[in-house]
Amino acid sequence: MIRLQHLWLAAITLPGLLLNSRRRALFREMRAFSHRLPALLRSPLPAALQAITPSPESTRHSEQAVRRLADVAALLDRRSPLGLCLRRSLIRYHFLRRAGVPVTVRFGAKFVNGKPDRDITGHAWLTLDGQVYHEADENWRGFSVMLSFPQEDGKIRP
Repeated sequence: MIRLQHLWLAAITLPGLLLNSRRRALFREMRAFSHRLPALLRSPLPAALQAITPSPESTRHSEQAVRRLADVAALLDRRSPLGLCLRRSLIRYHFLRRAGVPVTVRFGAKFVNGKPDRDITGHAWLTLDGQVYHEADENWRGFSVMLSFPQEDGKIRP
């Protein structure tokens, strides 16, 4: 089912790239950003997040177009050592914030199968105005938020 969703996303997003040179340029920039993420994340996470937080600038791309292009860019970077949710969340975070959408990135953890004697798994997702931003419930429910960035008061805390 997930693969079908990914194929559908590509099918509705990629044709627009053929017709729009600005979107192609944005997509190339997103792909390059995705490739740089592992190196950027060698710094402590708060410093890395501060470094990838851009100032808003005007854009001719809709919020939906930025989000979809970011998702496809994350999907295509299969050789990345970073998980898909982390790549997708950080690409979305950087480019949506640059487009003036004040999203927050959240990092969470939970025990696999909900049992404390099991391994721990993590997830990253975005929120906007305190609400989960375009993320399926089953992806983020049950995770304890370990870090949110940025905080409303500008401080970093778990």
